[in-house]
Amino acid sequence: MAKKDKEDDEFRPTGTIAVLTIFVITLIAIWATIYMILVGRGGTL
Repeated sequence: MAKKDKEDDEFRPTGTIAVLTIFVITLIAIWATIYMILVGRGGTL
């Protein structure tokens, strides 16, 4: 039982990290695209 507890402590959610990384990269790409469209049109804050 101690071995199972040790495995739980060393659990690495690699799939979750991969999905989160892809999501963040996609979000940045969409934001940059919209930003460039607004800058190209001469938009101001």
